[in-house]
Amino acid sequence: MPLKLKLAANEKLVVNGAVLVNGAYRASILVRNFAHIMREKDVLQEADANTPTKRLYFTVQAMLLAPPPSPTLLETYSALHRDLAEVFTRPDLCHALADVHAFVVAGDYYKALAKLHPMIEVEAGLLKVDPPRWRRASAVPASGEAAASRD
Repeated sequence: MPLKLKLAANEKLVVNGAVLVNGAYRASILVRNFAHIMREKDVLQEADANTPTKRLYFTVQAMLLAPPPSPTLLETYSALHRDLAEVFTRPDLCHALADVHAFVVAGDYYKALAKLHPMIEVEAGLLKVDPPRWRRASAVPASGEAAASRD
C-alpha cells in the first residue's frame, strides 16, 4: 500500500538523502515503492539529542538520512540500544525497544523512529525534563503506539 504524504506549503522532505521542498501551496504525494523518507517536522537536531532515547533516535535518523549506515554508525546504534535495553523495565518500553531493533535490522528506519517518538515522551516524564519540541503537534496515544504510521 502506498505512503500518502500531505505537505504544507514550503515543507521540507528528505527522500533517500535528497532534500526536497514543497512549493507555495499544500500538496499531497503518493510514494508507491519503498524509499527512505523523513519529514522536516520529525527531524531531531543533534543539539537536542540530550537523553539516551533521543540519542538512539538521532542515530537511527542518521541511518535513514544517509543509507546504508556506516560500520561506526551501526556500532553506535548497537551500544545505545544495548544500554537502553539494560535499563528499561516497563514491559511496554521493552517491547517497543525490541520493535525498534527489528525495524532497524530490516532497514525500515522510519518505523523505528515512529516507535521511538512515544518512548521519548515517556522518557521526558521519567527524567523530569521538557519533552522535545517536535515541529508536529505532539500527542502520545495511551496505548504507546506511535502517532506516525506508514499505511
